[in-house]
Amino acid sequence: MTWPVGSVGGVRVEVHASAFVAVVVATSVLALGLLPVTAQGQPAVLHWSAGLAVALAFFAAVVVHELAHAAAARRYGIVTHRIVLWLLGASGQSRPPPPHPRADAVIAVAGPAASVAMGSTCWAVALAVEPLLAPAAIAALLWLGLANLAFAVFTLLPGAPLDGGRLVRAAVWRWTGDRDHAENVARRSGRVLGSALVACGAATVILFGQFVGLWLAVAGWVLLGTKAAVPGETGETGTVTP
Repeated sequence: MTWPVGSVGGVRVEVHASAFVAVVVATSVLALGLLPVTAQGQPAVLHWSAGLAVALAFFAAVVVHELAHAAAARRYGIVTHRIVLWLLGASGQSRPPPPHPRADAVIAVAGPAASVAMGSTCWAVALAVEPLLAPAAIAALLWLGLANLAFAVFTLLPGAPLDGGRLVRAAVWRWTGDRDHAENVARRSGRVLGSALVACGAATVILFGQFVGLWLAVAGWVLLGTKAAVPGETGETGTVTP
């Protein structure tokens, strides 16, 4: 089930029910584990407020990530109809498919580039205004910056349907001239990556008791699964950014 939350540049933005779970989990992890360490001595209410702000701001940044894909796609006559926020990030629905490998690569890189820019900006602002803001606010900016940078790196992993998978598809498409073959290679790469993430996630939980392992395992499961596992994903060039 999804709910519309508005439209940006003609692109409809919707929220899947699972996104609320992600916000609650992210807020709790920040408020109970990360912020008390990086912003010590602050009231718990500030930790929870800052945690919620970071979680919501990160999902807003995910929308910007997808809008960057949409802006790049528009240059090649590709229209993005909607973006759906869900448990592991967002999915975009666009048509028609990229006309050539270069377009595929440019569109794929646009999102991670936007995430790197947002992450770097958060860090720069935090350093610039550090004497003026409360420690919890500075810590929130730093964690938001780190989240965006980590998100950019993760989406560039070489497996469909991540942005890195689209880069694999673009490279194979350019080398062979066969888009269908390139798509199959990218999907196989995604399944290999998914298996590795599931294994790493399970090992992280079992051996170290770290909650982040569950997220890695779920992300791996998505890569191993079909498009049906992604809410709202029906577009020809839709991408998933867990």
